[in-house]
Order: sequence, then structure tokens, then C-alpha cells
Amino acid sequence: MITRYSSRRDRLDRFLAPLLTGATRYDRIAGYFRSSILEVAGDGLEQMAPGAVARVICNSDLHPLDVQTARAAQQAMYREWRRDLPDDIAPALRDRLTRLYTLLTTGRVEVRVLPDARFGFAHGKAGVVGRADGSSLAFLGSTNESKTAWTLNYELLWCDESAEGIAWVQQEFDALWHDASAQPLAEAVIVDAGRLARRTFIPSVADWQAMPSPAPAAAVAVELPIYRRENGLWAHQKYFVHHAFTLHQRSGARLVLADQVGLGKTVQLALAAKLMALWGGGRVLVVAPKTLLAQWQDEIWSLLELPSARWTGRNWIDEQGVSYPASGPTDLRRCPRRVGLVSGGLITQGGEVAAILSELEYECVIIDEAHRARRRNIGATHQHESADPNNLLRFAQAIAPRTRSLLLATATPVQIDPIEAWDLLEALNRGRDSVLGTPYSRWIHNPRQGLELIQGRAAPPGDLDTVWEW
Repeated sequence: MITRYSSRRDRLDRFLAPLLTGATRYDRIAGYFRSSILEVAGDGLEQMAPGAVARVICNSDLHPLDVQTARAAQQAMYREWRRDLPDDIAPALRDRLTRLYTLLTTGRVEVRVLPDARFGFAHGKAGVVGRADGSSLAFLGSTNESKTAWTLNYELLWCDESAEGIAWVQQEFDALWHDASAQPLAEAVIVDAGRLARRTFIPSVADWQAMPSPAPAAAVAVELPIYRRENGLWAHQKYFVHHAFTLHQRSGARLVLADQVGLGKTVQLALAAKLMALWGGGRVLVVAPKTLLAQWQDEIWSLLELPSARWTGRNWIDEQGVSYPASGPTDLRRCPRRVGLVSGGLITQGGEVAAILSELEYECVIIDEAHRARRRNIGATHQHESADPNNLLRFAQAIAPRTRSLLLATATPVQIDPIEAWDLLEALNRGRDSVLGTPYSRWIHNPRQGLELIQGRAAPPGDLDTVWEW
């Protein structure tokens, strides 16, 4: 028997939930997977017979390359899931996500995702329901698994209880469900549904500051685009951000970040600086090569939603491309954003720019490509000479006492002579003698001897007094 339904004549949202109550199975071709499946079928799914499983095969924007490895498929599904979620998780959506998470983690609902490229967009929607009395029925129609489709749109639905019709729909479902391209719903999606269901909104920076550590760093980071759209931070990035921010809260961070090229130093540094600026309220200065300033600005805005302005030498330009007229270098003091990006070349030239910047107070200063801050007299013939710092190193030394945290980034802290690494540490020590010690420290007065000890080229001191001095 075939029964026909039209949203013009019938309330389609009353069709599915009663049908699923007490059902022994439910196989559904559903188009795209959305949490809104529970807006129309949630009550019924939760009231299916004990042990019954609802299986949903749905479409995805997955590229064929995304499903060549399980990891790629998981990452692609997670990006799609986050892309389609609103930034504001309203109470109704939170309740839906809670129920969805429970259904997925208890095995009551199983989801597989099929790339569009396999059969094209799965515009055909159909389902098979097994009743408690052993009978079954199939339905087909234009309705997707969303509240809009079942309540607002004009939709048509045909319900078929014939053995032939049921078998036909079941064969279509099985062909999609068991297709080699079909992937189980990403575990990351399931975990994220649970996380969002438990998420707590923090109304103000003051409330965030009052939270116990280590919650504050995670609270700021987890809703940034790098987590919403991408795959989050690597373990080494999380470690650095947490370490730097923890040090900043105590007395200030003094760190050299020497990760290799390609390991995401920009994101690490910028996220640590964002946390510091939120915590302390001060300004952040980033000194980087001119060729990298636009990349810095784009990356920290697109991944971290961190507004910034870069100095062109004539004016400031913010992350939206808005230019702020300036009358000269003195307007460096009036950066329109909390984070200012300045070319290291202007510092290297010396003069007014370096002088103005080194007069200001900062929450955090970042110097990228910090190996360019070095002494001029370097090499074997200058081993016993006092340091003759270049303008960038002199600037780092001058600005260190004026910032709570100083972060130096370089993949090559030593290029010619180990004294280069010592020079960076000595700059960090200015204003914070926790790095190399007080002015009376042997590390300050005997850098070459200290480097010889570190490299194992000199025997360690034997008497206890000298050991303690080191």
C-alpha cells in the first residue's frame, strides 16, 4: 500500500517520530549530516526498541583525496562539521548536541559519510523502518533531516509498505552504506558535539581571569578559527603557549623559540601574545622582516582572530586593510590596534623608529628572525673582544626592561659562533635576571668560559664554591 503526503495538506513533522517509537531498525539516506536530525526525529530515535540501531548514510563535501587515508577523512569531516555550526550555541542547540552525543556514543545512531564525488549529490532521500510487530515500511521524498525541511518547506513524501518497495529502498541504502568510499563519522566530530554541549560561556575578561589555571588559555583558544575550521594546535605548540603564558602570569616570559621552519612558530608566538595582552591589558610589539609582515597579519587574523596594525614606514594599516594617516614616525606611539607589527629593517637602520619604540612600555615584545640580532665582531679572530651589538641586538637589549615578556624566535640561533645564542639570552636577561643571573653572575662576566662548560670542552669546576657561582 502506498500513502502519499504533502506538506500543503499534512503536518510532515508528525510523521517520523511516532513511526520510530518502538522501531527495531531505521536505515536512512539523509543528504547532509546535521545535528538538526534531532529536531524532527530525536524523540523517536531515543524511543526505538532496546538494542535497535539507526543507521544514517549522508553526503559530504569530502574530496576524493580526503578519503584515501582515515586521518585525512577524519580531518575533512571535522572541518565541515565546524564550518556549518553557528558561533553562538543557543540553549536549544546545546540540548540537541547533548542528545546527539548520547545517541552516537551509545551506538544507538551510526553515521557514515559518502563523498559527493562518488555518486554526485545524494539528493534522493529515503528510509526503511522496521516495526515492533515485524513488519516494515519504506518512505521516499524531498525532505532532508532538518526542521526547515519537515516544517517550513513545501515537501512531498511517499510511504510504501509493499515488499517490493521496501526491498528496493533497502538495496539503495545498502549500496551506499557498504560502498568503499563511505567513511564512519569522524571521532573528532562526536567528541566536539559533546564538548559543545558542555561548553560554558565566559561573559567577560574579568571572569576569564578569575578562572583557575590552566583553564584560561584553553578557554580563549578553543573557539578560535584554528580550532573551529582547522585541526587545532600540535602538541609542541600547545606546550609553548601554555608555558609562555604561565611564565607571563608569574613574572614575565623570557624565551627563545628555536623550532625548525614549518612548525608553526607564528601561531605559537601570536597566541601566547594574545593571551598575555588579554591578561595584562598592555600593548604587543612584533618585529619581523618586512617581507613577512603581511603574512603575519593575515595569519594571526584568519587563524586567531587577533586584530593588528602594521607600520609601512609612513602609516598604520589594520587587518581589514584600513589605512590610518600619520604625520611621521612619532605616530608610531598611536597604533590603532593593541598589536603593532613593525619591520625589523627599520630597527636595523637605527634612528628615530628604534628610539621611539624603545621608549614605550609593552605587555609582550616578539622579535622574529631573531638571529639577525647579533654582535658585529663575530668569528675566531674576535674571541676575546667585548660585544659590539648591531642595531637590532642593541634594540632588543634596550626594550627588554620595558616589556613584561620578551619572545625571540629563530630556527637558527647559532650560525657562526655559539656566542650568538649567548647574546640572545643576555638580551633576555635585561630587566629579568632569572635568565643568566645578576650582574655579578659568572654567566654574565665569563660567557666564553660558560660556553666551553656547556659544550663539554672544559672540565667542570671541582670545588663547591665555584659550582654554586656557576
